[in-house]
Amino acid sequence: MAKSENGILSRFVGWIERVGNKLPHIFWIFLFFWLLVIVLSGVLAGISAVAPGSNEKVEIISLLNRKGLDWILSNMVGNFTKFPPLGLVLVMMMAAGFAERAGFIPAIMKTLTTVPDKLMIPAIFIIGMCSNLASDAGTVIIPPLTAALFYARKKDPIFGLILGYVAAASGFTANLFIAGTDVLLAGITSTSARIADPSYNVYPTANYFFMIASVFVVTIVGTVFTIKFAMPRLARWDPEYEHAQVPHEYLTPLTERELSSMKKAGLAAFGFFLLMFLLTLIPGGPLRDPVKNTIVPSIFLRGMIPILFVFFVIAGWVYGKNVGTVKKPTDMINYMVESMKTMASYIVVMLPIANFTYTFTHTNMASILAIKLAHILEVANFTGVGLFVSIVIISTFVNLFLSSGSTKWAFLAPVIVPMMYYLGYTPEWTQLLYRIGDSSTNSFTPLFTYFPIILGFASVYKKDVGVGTIISRTFIYSLLFLVTWTAMILVWFYLGLPLGPGAPIRL
Repeated sequence: MAKSENGILSRFVGWIERVGNKLPHIFWIFLFFWLLVIVLSGVLAGISAVAPGSNEKVEIISLLNRKGLDWILSNMVGNFTKFPPLGLVLVMMMAAGFAERAGFIPAIMKTLTTVPDKLMIPAIFIIGMCSNLASDAGTVIIPPLTAALFYARKKDPIFGLILGYVAAASGFTANLFIAGTDVLLAGITSTSARIADPSYNVYPTANYFFMIASVFVVTIVGTVFTIKFAMPRLARWDPEYEHAQVPHEYLTPLTERELSSMKKAGLAAFGFFLLMFLLTLIPGGPLRDPVKNTIVPSIFLRGMIPILFVFFVIAGWVYGKNVGTVKKPTDMINYMVESMKTMASYIVVMLPIANFTYTFTHTNMASILAIKLAHILEVANFTGVGLFVSIVIISTFVNLFLSSGSTKWAFLAPVIVPMMYYLGYTPEWTQLLYRIGDSSTNSFTPLFTYFPIILGFASVYKKDVGVGTIISRTFIYSLLFLVTWTAMILVWFYLGLPLGPGAPIRL
């Protein structure tokens, strides 16, 4: 046992944790990167690249001049307020916070305590991976729920938090349903494919068969790895957890009144969601796309965050009125205000993160980095497995620095998709290779937009939790996802399986 616990991987994970915990607060890290981009924009000013497809020259813009200073000062506040993850997180946490304080979410968590331990881990993987149906909202909702689930069972809640986080963030390429991400990436891939074939179309279902298989394969591999390796070595109950500011209602059984209220709230909330879905499903439904009259894309998918907001509000209101935790309308407002207090640290951290992201984009440094890396693949002239793995690795590497999947693909696709097309591979296959590399390391990189909020959730249970604690554990899962999916694409390729409806690997 001692030998296994002191193995190479265990020691490496320990080293990452020790080094990572010595890093400064995430606020200072992003502030440093923001300032570094500003300085490098002046040093590297004039360096350019040609954007594939449009043949447009992209040149690094210097911010170390009067015009650059004007842009920085004029846009600092705007960059912060218009940063999409800020509004997404606050809106979702406002509604989810109300549902939690009204007692609905704790009631659900108490019912989950009856699920056998052997089913808990696979359930977390499946639910986490499918949560991207609600876009990035799943990355915000799932981790705190899994942390509370572990806490209720006297298991390491930070490990539970991380497990939910990697399932939702790194599991972005797996799903049982078609999500908004599939629509977005398919549009970019179609545009890039038309560089080689003007009539080519890529549909949102392009990778659907692979996505479905991934849910089950990754769940099986992840469950075995978690039970056999990760939990015995990395999940420890710290005495400090006893003092965590977590509602102890999680640990007590539901009363008859609470059980009845939960059922009523669940029926009301899911009834609303079903209505929204039916208004999308019926031909000519009001929540279909107003132009294409389609389900994918549709108003339903684009409006998932507001729909989920109403979902949680209905659930919290019905439950709270029945058990007495919500007596008047102002109670709902007060609960939402309380939930926003817990988001203070996240809001502060978002200031340098948002400005770093927009500054990196405005200077064209992000674009040129993506173009240059894509060009390396083009001139390397790899074929077969070597090329496939190269695309995955490049996507993985770029994802460590740029968290927006659509932004990266918008610059990589115009080179990689036509290149692969001329080598005889379909755009759908190229898109899948990118998605694997892009998705796997989402939970590992501290530059991922939602990484700071995970730190905030972890601090609920342990105040001095560091960046290294999170990174050291997400690293092994990112590696696990990457290896598993790489093995899957090789099997898929050699068997010649379709990626989705009408989407083969070869042209």
